[in-house]
Amino acid sequence: MIRKRIAVVLEEAVERCKEKGLFPRDVDIRAGIEIPREEGHGDYSTTAAFSLAKPLRRSPAQIAAILIEQMDYGETCSKVEIAGNGFINFFVKDEVFRSALREIKDGDIDAFIPDTGKGAPVLLEFVSANPTGPLHIGHGRGAAVGDVLANMLKKAGYMVTKEYYVNDAGRQIGTLGRSVYLRWKELQGETVEYLGDLYQGDYVREIAAGLIKDGISIPEDENRAIPFLARFAAEIVMTGIQGDLEGFRVHFDNYYRETSLYERGLVEDTIRLLKEKGCLFEEEGALWFKSSLLGDEKDRVIVKSDGEKTYLASDIAYHRDKFDRGFELLIDIWGSDHHGYIARLKASAEALGRNRDAIRVMLIQFVTLLKDGKPVGMSTRSGQFTTLREVTDEVGTDAARFFFLMRKSDAHLEFDLDLAKKTSNENPVYYVQYANARIESIFRLAKEDGIDLATLSEADIDLLVLREETELIKEILNYYNVVDTSVRTLEPHRITFYLIGLVGKFHSYYNKVRILKNETDLTRARLVLLKKLQEVIVSGLGILGVSAPERM
Repeated sequence: MIRKRIAVVLEEAVERCKEKGLFPRDVDIRAGIEIPREEGHGDYSTTAAFSLAKPLRRSPAQIAAILIEQMDYGETCSKVEIAGNGFINFFVKDEVFRSALREIKDGDIDAFIPDTGKGAPVLLEFVSANPTGPLHIGHGRGAAVGDVLANMLKKAGYMVTKEYYVNDAGRQIGTLGRSVYLRWKELQGETVEYLGDLYQGDYVREIAAGLIKDGISIPEDENRAIPFLARFAAEIVMTGIQGDLEGFRVHFDNYYRETSLYERGLVEDTIRLLKEKGCLFEEEGALWFKSSLLGDEKDRVIVKSDGEKTYLASDIAYHRDKFDRGFELLIDIWGSDHHGYIARLKASAEALGRNRDAIRVMLIQFVTLLKDGKPVGMSTRSGQFTTLREVTDEVGTDAARFFFLMRKSDAHLEFDLDLAKKTSNENPVYYVQYANARIESIFRLAKEDGIDLATLSEADIDLLVLREETELIKEILNYYNVVDTSVRTLEPHRITFYLIGLVGKFHSYYNKVRILKNETDLTRARLVLLKKLQEVIVSGLGILGVSAPERM
């Protein structure tokens, strides 16, 4: 909208520079139009002068001065200034903002979000916790980030499939089987040695107790009993995980099982294909992937000397299958401890003839749960952890989802339980939801005053001349930029930050300005402003998967 108008002003200035011989004909701008972070730096800004400095062999400040001199910005901006060493800041006229609000006042707020995706198919894989124990709060953060990212991508025109990769094969599942087996024997009065490398949580004992209660027949041979119990327990845990995710408003399109890769021969076939491409070699009885030739720090084992396949083997096959299913962009959301895995996975894509840049990995940093101002310890293996269900039961799904998006995903997050439960403006999710409820209350009072809300489209937007009203209009229009930037950077926390800032301006406006009981035309204009504001709040909360209550 306005950003496009600014971009046109800049592009036309560059063309004039070319026509007048100030710039070479082949010069190209490689900088966008952004909203400055600091107040006073204009409404929009560009680093175009910096991108042109090297090819033009001039300082950014000199180039910025030339561009501004050639700009015809009078219809859009009151002034354009150079800032710093060459930033160009645009100060948009208030009437341009009012005109933009007039353009969108009768339409669906979401219809103006840029169609960045244009229907491109995206596979978003997230959570993918091993079915060896309940989801803890770290998984909850990944679930919230992934689900919100999916909502953002869909609004921006992508065709998104959400997938959970179930690691139902491998050593950890075997450890779960052994853990349940020993607890089962223990509950029947046998003395067992339950070592520290087994799963210690109460859920293991509960699964074992369920076996006895339901009279489940266990193979007498330990070598057969443990694999049986591994499958049995993993299914129970996975059912619990799915239930917790559904309760957290996270719904997956697909639960893709690792075992299916082996059952369909995809792992063996992928290894064969890598061999044919000369990407594997044998050493000391093991089969290695030449990932160091493709950007990884060293080569990686995919088949051990005893014939056991590593997780990398199945992961390569899994991502190959993602591409084969027609997805153009693969987004993986992993725990931060998987950072070193990124290079080898991208290397495998390149080895198989795929675009390594089509794989984008987001890392989720750890969460510290605070209760009474003190950290709550967490270790899945030792059984000392707080489950996602416990958190949502205590603070509610709305607060949990919102709080998980309170920081950038690759930054450590402190989740304050006490703050999340507060019903005051100190609690950021309450603060945002209350803005929606407050606007609804204003609309109810307006109806009581006899104002027909159905005819607000006839309101005179030019009456919104207060500085606070212009600031609110700017923030409403900024919603499109925030969603667009969030999608391009894969940073869903931007939505949360934006909503907090937006409702802050609204609450301030509400406390300073009389909205109702003015001259009728002014009241109607202000109600239009609040109507579009509310639509943005509801849309933003919808992306976050958080409710927008009408009364609080």
